Amino acid sequence: MKARNFLIGVLVLVIIGFSISNSSAINTIDELAYVVAIGFDVGDNSDLKISFQINMPTSASSSSSSEGSSSGGSSSEEGSTSVVNTVECNSFDVGVSLLNSYLSKKVNMAHCKYLIFSEELASQGIGDYIYSLKNNVEVRPTANILISKCSAQYFLENSKPIIDEVATKYFGLETSSEKNTSYTEAINLKDFFCDLSDTFGSPYAILGSVNELESDNVGNSNPTLDDNSYVAKESEKSSQNNIENLGLAIFKEDKLVGELSGLETIVHLMLCNNFQNATVNIPSPFNDTDYISLYIYSAKSKNSVSIVNGSPYIKCDVSLKMRLLTSSEKSNYMDEENRKLIEDYTNSYFGAHINNYLYKTSKELNCDVCTFGQYAVSNFLTWGDWVEYDWLNRYQTSFFNSSVNSKLTSGYLLMETNS
Repeated sequence: MKARNFLIGVLVLVIIGFSISNSSAINTIDELAYVVAIGFDVGDNSDLKISFQINMPTSASSSSSSEGSSSGGSSSEEGSTSVVNTVECNSFDVGVSLLNSYLSKKVNMAHCKYLIFSEELASQGIGDYIYSLKNNVEVRPTANILISKCSAQYFLENSKPIIDEVATKYFGLETSSEKNTSYTEAINLKDFFCDLSDTFGSPYAILGSVNELESDNVGNSNPTLDDNSYVAKESEKSSQNNIENLGLAIFKEDKLVGELSGLETIVHLMLCNNFQNATVNIPSPFNDTDYISLYIYSAKSKNSVSIVNGSPYIKCDVSLKMRLLTSSEKSNYMDEENRKLIEDYTNSYFGAHINNYLYKTSKELNCDVCTFGQYAVSNFLTWGDWVEYDWLNRYQTSFFNSSVNSKLTSGYLLMETNS
C-alpha cells in the first residue's frame, strides 16, 4: 500500500514538473498574430507573392502598421484593426516561415476566413497551393476560397470593416450575406479540394473584387443591362472602396477558365438544390419597357442523367415559389389571368436562362460545376467503367431537356386601388 502511494506521488510530481517545464512553450494571446485572410498573387521576383491580413487590437493598430511597413510589406491605414504583410517566396510554407522571421509575434492561421487567389494566378493553376493549404493543420477546411479580379494584395488592402471593428467578424458577415442574395455561393477549402480530386464535377469558387470609389462615370452604364447579369467589379460603384462578392469563378481541373454572373449563379443554385432566396428583376409581361420584381423563396430541381448513344442526356425539372414585389396604383396582379401570365412568363424567362447556363457550362467551358456526375454514375456497373467513361471530358457532349414550373403566391400584394 505504501509502495502504491509512493508511486502515485512520484507520478503526480513528474506531471507537475513536466507542466512547469513546458509552460514557456505555450503561446498566449499577446504572443500570437491572428491571420484572418491570405492572398496569393504571381510574384515579381519569385514564383509567389503571399499577403497576410493580420487582426490587431485597435489600440495597437498604429504600432502594428509601422511594424508591417518596416518589414517590407504593405499596411492598412492608421486606425484600422488589421494590417497586411506581404512576402515573396516559392511556396506557402516558406512564406509563413519568412513572415514569422520578422514579426514579433507567431503567426496563427486558425481563424483564417478567406483564401484569396488573383485571376492571374488562378489561370496558371492553383492545385499545388490548395493541396498545401489542405495539408496545413492550422488552416481550417471551412476557410472560403475566393478568386479576385484584382490582385489579392489590393483586395486585402481594401478589405476593411465598415460596421464591425473586428476583421474576423467582418469576413464572417461577408460570407453569410451571400445566403440572402444568391448572387454567389460560399465555397470553402474542403468543397474546392473535394471537387478538385473527385470525378463527379468541376471545382468553382467565389468571384470577388474591390468595388471602386464612385467616379464621374457612375450611372453611364448600359441601362438595358439586367441588374442580375453583373459579375464582380461591374456593378454600380460605391461611395468608398469595399469588397464585392458577385458571381462564381469556374475551373477546369485547377485552372480558371470562366465565370458566372449573378443571374447565372442564381440558376446554378436552383439546379444544384442549394438555392436560399433571391429578388430578381425580369421584363414585365404587361409592358415591354418595364420590369417587375419577384421574390423567389423556394426552388427545387429534380435532375436525372441517362446515357444515350454514348452521350449524357440530362433532364432538369425546376419548381419555383415566388411573391410579386412590384405594385402600382392601377395594378391588379391578383387577377387570375394576370397571375397566370406572370407565371408563364417566369417559366419562359428562367427556362431560357437555365438552357443558357447548361450549354455555357458544357459546350463553352466543359465544366460540370453542377455535379451532374453524381446522377450519371448510376448508369455504370463498375467503378472502372465509370472512370473509363471520363465524365469530366464527356460532359461537353451532353444534351439537355429542362422545364420550369413557377407558382405565384398571394402574400404581400395590394389589390387594385382605383375605381
